[in-house]
Order: sequence, then structure tokens, then C-alpha cells
Amino acid sequence: MNDLITKDQIQDFQIDWQYCLDNFLRTQNGLAYKTIKAYRSGVSCFLDYLKKHDIEKPLPDDIHDYLGYLREKAYSIFTIGLYMISLKKFFAYLAQPYKSVGAASIKIYEDIYKMASPQLKRPSRKKHHREMPTEEEVQKLRAVLQGPDQKSKRDLLMVDMALYCGLRVNEIANLRAEDVRKDEDKYKLYVLRKGQVSRNYYVFLDAGIAERLLDYTQEYRLKRYIFTDLYHKKNKKDRLNTCTVSVAISGALTKAGVKRPTLTAHSLRHYAGTTYYQTTKDLYATQQFMGHRDSATTEIYMHVENNYSMAGIALCPA
Repeated sequence: MNDLITKDQIQDFQIDWQYCLDNFLRTQNGLAYKTIKAYRSGVSCFLDYLKKHDIEKPLPDDIHDYLGYLREKAYSIFTIGLYMISLKKFFAYLAQPYKSVGAASIKIYEDIYKMASPQLKRPSRKKHHREMPTEEEVQKLRAVLQGPDQKSKRDLLMVDMALYCGLRVNEIANLRAEDVRKDEDKYKLYVLRKGQVSRNYYVFLDAGIAERLLDYTQEYRLKRYIFTDLYHKKNKKDRLNTCTVSVAISGALTKAGVKRPTLTAHSLRHYAGTTYYQTTKDLYATQQFMGHRDSATTEIYMHVENNYSMAGIALCPA
């Protein structure tokens, strides 16, 4: 820490924190509105803390005290983690050289980031087993959704999107009819990944699932979103929200008799990741399939017990 600047050395340099925040948010291109909104809330909370405690240039001790402040205010672990991620992104932005600031400014920003970064750690959360259904439970779940009505068809497709394509609940909710595309003899499903605003990511679809998706959209004349509200007249063209997707899948799990406290709609995604890795033995390919930014997140699927073997189960059923 001796090679970094001290508080006395930076007193003459004024930092307009609000100006920095506004510019930081403008640079977050390609992120979803909710992500940018979360960044704004997280950094704004920190700036309010600086103002309240008359801190103009934060040092590592100030960051440590801020983390304690969030805990004293009884923020949830999730919120604290989100705020610390936002702050880390903000300080990383300040460390970047820009033509609009002088050399002295860059040195100040770099050192503030270096001093703060050791303290910008997410609070640890209780680790839990990545719960997922067994192969037998998967068959039971799909069996209870084999009805001829639109709701059964819709819910089965949503379940299969999680089980065999590894989609998150919000990605399922955002699927559009035009996202299913055929490239020569292969089907691709373009996905709006978490925190993104463009569909620049795709997964390959099994022909059986792709044809069922296309048949479903044509049968019910869906022009935009695939998974829509079936009961409210005004909302029949609107996509389901993520909560409704979760509730629908959880309801199917209960109906199939495989509902456990730790088994949720997201658990089906873990089944997809484990199945894909057991099939390919390729960590990088599994990371791409699951849409993980960090390979460390994907490594959980390397350590799953052999209780979930691949015997007799295709990756994507017809």
C-alpha cells in the first residue's frame, strides 16, 4: 500500500462523483435497463454514504466501513452483493484512461481503484447443493404435461426449454417466434441472455423441439412472443412475466409429485448443464451452452455425483 497515494496527497484534486457516475452509466452499452438501474442504485448508495460522512476521496478503510454500514442497515446478502458488484464496476471504470481527463486525473483514478479493490468483495452466501431432478422425475414431469390443450403444450415447451436448452426463466419468458431459425439443416434458437439487450447468442435446437415450437406458434397464430397469457383477454399478446413462468413450472412439478423444497424451475437448468457436460466432457462447450461468463460457474457440473447418469436419455427429446 506504500506505493499508493495518501489522503493528504489528493486533497487538492476535486472529483465530481455524480459526473463520474453519469458517465459510467453511459458507457454501459449493451446491458439491459434493469442492470443499468441496479448499477445506478448501487453506486448512488455509496455516493450518499460519502456525502453523509464528508468523505471526498475514499481510501480502503472507507470502503471497509461502507460494507459494515450496509450490514448495519440490515440490507439482504443479495442486495449487499449487488451493491458491491456495482461499486467494483464503477471503480474499474474510473481506472480506465480517457482522452477527456489529464494524466494527473488518470493516476488518481488508478490509485483509488487499487486501494479500493481489495475491499470490494461480495459477502459470502451459504453454499447449497445444485438441486435438480433425476431422470425418473424428468419423465414424470413431462408425462403430466402431455395434454392436447394449449396450456399443456405451452408448459411442456417451457419445461423443455429449461431441461434441454438450459434456458433461464427470464430467457424463456423473452422467447419470440422469430427467434427459431433454420440454418441449412440445423435449427438455432436465438436467446436474450441475462443482462443483455440484443439476441446475439444462440443455441442449437433439436429438430423435434424446433418443429414443436414452430407448430405451436403457427397453430395459435403467435406473431411475437411464444409464451403468452392464456386467460386475460387484454394480455393475450403479451409475454408471460418471469414469475408466471416459475409458477407454471413449479405447479407442473407439484402435479408430477416431484416437488421438493429445493427443487425449482431453475433446477431444470442445472439438469441441462449436467447432462450436457456428461455428454460432451467439454467444459468450454458447456460454458457456451449455459451462457456463463465465468468458467468457474460451469465447473459445478464437473463435480455432480453419478446419480444423474445419461443412460437412456437423449439430450433433446422429440
